[in-house]
Amino acid sequence: MSDNGMKPMLILLAIVAFFIGMDSLVVSPLIPDIAKATAVPMERGGWLITSYALFYGLTAPFFGPISDKFGRKQMIVTGMIIFSIGTFCTGLSQDFNTILGFRALTGLSGAMVMPSIFALIGDKVPYNMRGTAMGMIMGAMVGSTVLGVPIGAFLTSVGNWQWTFYGIGVLAMLVAFIIMGVLPKTPPTNEIPVSAPVAMVSGIKTAFTNTSVFFALLSTFLWTVSLQGIFSYIGVYYKENFDFSVEKIGMVIFLAGAGSIIGNVIGGKLADQIGKKAVVSIATIIAAIGVVSFTLLTEHVIFAMIVHVLWSTSIGFGQSSLTALISELSPKVRGTVMALNSSAMYMGMMFASAGASWLLVGGQTFLAIGIMCAIASFLVLPIIHFLIIENSIMRKRSY
Repeated sequence: MSDNGMKPMLILLAIVAFFIGMDSLVVSPLIPDIAKATAVPMERGGWLITSYALFYGLTAPFFGPISDKFGRKQMIVTGMIIFSIGTFCTGLSQDFNTILGFRALTGLSGAMVMPSIFALIGDKVPYNMRGTAMGMIMGAMVGSTVLGVPIGAFLTSVGNWQWTFYGIGVLAMLVAFIIMGVLPKTPPTNEIPVSAPVAMVSGIKTAFTNTSVFFALLSTFLWTVSLQGIFSYIGVYYKENFDFSVEKIGMVIFLAGAGSIIGNVIGGKLADQIGKKAVVSIATIIAAIGVVSFTLLTEHVIFAMIVHVLWSTSIGFGQSSLTALISELSPKVRGTVMALNSSAMYMGMMFASAGASWLLVGGQTFLAIGIMCAIASFLVLPIIHFLIIENSIMRKRSY
């Protein structure tokens, strides 16, 4: 595919990633209104995010092999249609358990779409441009969460919480039809003449015959822990130490998210120039130092905010490079690998949140969480250098 043909494809895929990312956290500011409308305690509102993440993580390994067997476009289109329906129906529901079911359905559809997008980039984009491409997609996902929270809050303030889900659902269906007509048909990469469950087992087995894949997934798990351990309690950090209001916390998260977007884009481009492992190495060191420094600055609000933004930028800086590196490890089952990578990400998210909660409940300070995150970040460094071997043949062909 030529550079001219590749750019429209990447823009379209970035738009898809924007919608998937936005839907995952847009529910956050809507929780009080949804809880009131469905007559449930506000504390249960967090389940709306958990159900999305849980079903995304659990089902991603199933859809990866199907993507390898039937093609990326088919999975992306099908996933976006289901995503649209699930999101729209979330707005129609008045029963909390029914809403949870539709949130689970949208998480499942996200698991169909995003690994297929990452695999498609690995299929179509030359190695020396893949970091930039991954940076665009990851930047769109991060940007969607930054914009999704204020967009959801605004729509609720001028209308009601259902408007948010109606809007995302209708626009997502429009995007699905655009993909159907514009995105070129993608042939299967691993034609296994068996049923989907057997294909899943076979594909995962094939992926793990490459030991680099296992350590790559471990790197993604650790990288997510290094981010989510603190991020999951970032609101509590600012409230307890600086008595920030919800609006102030939202503004800080917005600035940090903007830094992460910039980090993803710059890190992706730099990875194509100096190498993906080099960029991830730089990012791990900065992220580890940054997260510990952040947890120590409990009496210096300006410095804490500056370090928070720099730390978030470093996370984005390494994320696109790590994703691009993983996408090349086992090309024949790339969809499977990227699906497992998504699962590793969400498992890391759950582990980090649980670990941080356990530390705080046990009377530990935020410094303990920062140390946990820093250790996770530093562990990525030896893994990518000594335990992950890049596919040198495909790398040479891509130039």
